This record gives sequence, structure tokens and C-alpha cells, in this order.
Amino acid sequence: MSRCAAVAVATVVVLLAGSSHAHLVVGTSTLRGLTLESDLVARVRIVDPGAELALAEPVVVAEPLDLIKGAPIDGRLRFVQHGHGVPLYRKDQQVVVFLQKIERSQELASLAGQVAWVSIQEGAALDGDPVVLAALRAYAALEKLPPEQRATALRSTTVELLASPDPRVASSAVRDVALARDLPIVTAADLPALEPVLANGSTPIGVRAGLLAELERRGLVDGPSQWAKLVRETRGSDRIAAVRAVAAHPSPAVTRELVALLASDDATLVSATAISLGAPGNDAAVAPLAKLLASSEPRVRMAAIRGLGRIGTQAAKAQLAEAAATHDDPATRRRAAAETRATP
Repeated sequence: MSRCAAVAVATVVVLLAGSSHAHLVVGTSTLRGLTLESDLVARVRIVDPGAELALAEPVVVAEPLDLIKGAPIDGRLRFVQHGHGVPLYRKDQQVVVFLQKIERSQELASLAGQVAWVSIQEGAALDGDPVVLAALRAYAALEKLPPEQRATALRSTTVELLASPDPRVASSAVRDVALARDLPIVTAADLPALEPVLANGSTPIGVRAGLLAELERRGLVDGPSQWAKLVRETRGSDRIAAVRAVAAHPSPAVTRELVALLASDDATLVSATAISLGAPGNDAAVAPLAKLLASSEPRVRMAAIRGLGRIGTQAAKAQLAEAAATHDDPATRRRAAAETRATP
């Protein structure tokens, strides 16, 4: 995976991990990836979440309710859960499962006479919400199309799901875009459908930031103006996440928006902003960060020192040296001195 693609994936995962939807993220695979790799995708009712095989591999027994991909199922499903961070199920819980024939597993193929399936899912259990089920059906339908039609259909499906109201579906689609590298999974022709997603304040910040990172990487939008807009227009609990997201996308426009936030009386926001201003060579942020060294909030002062250290220019080093020599607070002097020594 390219570095830019990895940044986009990481943006989504990290930002969602700090949101109210963190428990909805389905492991590290995307919904499309799970569907593509599975021989069987179904909504089921868990009958027994803790049966055991003779070889001590945990087995789940489930009653099929709704087939999404694969051959019709006769009777109950019995599948092995194998790997790290597998879903934890409860009796009578209704979930979606992603299964492969156990013969495909090099480690578990010897169990083929005892159990037919192995789960490939990690992370939280996925409920059978209608929006999620519709996305899975759309991905499963792609595999039935003639090969020459799949690319166009995938692009159409991806664009539609990026605008999904379900954060699980939308964030998964963003990760698909990043993992596609330079394949035309989204194009300039899709911007009329995607720009409202970026502008919608109810879209989870991880989705907005991840999508913007990919559109910028693909040269489809003007990144600096869009990142500045993200900071300027994001409100509420997502604002700090937006401030942290733009740290990886510095520009004069972004710096101006971040400097404006330093006037806030929210010490947490100011601290996050000070750190995000610390882009290498960002001399325009030196004077605003230097003013924060007089703050009565220790965390604000420490964040300003960290930001100056990351800027690393002569002007930034001079401010750190002065704080190390003259600041009234001993802890601030020590931290500034340490940052001065650490800055090349």
C-alpha cells in the first residue's frame, strides 16, 4: 500500500476510534473485502456461542435467517472462530457472519470432517441492520456481473455507499477507496455526489477526513482550501478531531484557520491546535505559539513547546531557547530545554 493510501486508511480508523461509533468498526477488513473473500455471508441467530471441538477450537452454532451470498443452507451452521480479536457472540443474538469453507484454511483443513466453515471476521460482531445488509447485498451482486461490467458497477456502488447514513458502511467505503490506490473507484465525475458528503456536518469526521484525503491524493479537489474549510466549519465534539486530522495536511490556509482557534477559551482545543500547527518549517505559526508560552494552563504551554519543536526552524528554536532560559515556571523551562536538545 502506498504511504498516501495508508494515511487515508489510518485517518478513518484513528478518528473513528475516538468517536461514539468506535465499537461499530468491523475489524481491519472492509465490508467489501469480507464479502469478496467469503464463500458464505448470512444473517444468523446464534444458537450456541461456545460449543467446543475435540481439538479445542471454539465453534459457534447458528441458525440461518437470511442468505446474502453463497449456496442455500440446509440446517444449522457450525463454524470455527480462528484468529485474534474474533467477535464475541451471545445466545439468540442476530448477527451477520462471513464464512469460508474450512478446506481453504491451511491451519484448520484437518477439521473438515467435523465442521464445514471458518469465520474470517475480526473485531466487533456486526448486527443485521437493513442499511448494512443492503450494502453487503450490493457487494455480493457485483460478483455476479460479467467481468467487463464490474469496474463501472463498483464505482457506482462505492459512491453511493460513501454517502451512507450508517458510519460503518461509509467508513468501510472510504477504506475501499484508499486501498484501491489509483484505480478509478472514484473520479471527477463523482464530485457532485461526494462534495455534499464532505460538507455535511452530520457525516462522521473520520469519513469526511478520510474521503478528503483520498480526493486530494487523486487530484480531484483543492486540498488546502478543503482542509481549511473542514477546520472552519466543523463544530461540536468533532472539532478537535478535525484539528488533529489537518496536522497531516499543512498549508498557509490551514495555518490561518488553526491560528484563529488559539483564541478559544477551551484549553483542550487550544492544546490540540498548537500541536497541529507544528508542521516542519511552518514559521507562520512561531509567533502565535510563542504567545501561548505565557498561558496559565500547563497543558497549553507544553503543547506550544511541542509545536515549536516540530516546526524546527531557527525562529522556533530561538523561542524554545528563550523559554528554557527565562520562563517563570520550572517545568516549562525543563520541557523547553529538552525540546531544544531534541530539535536538530
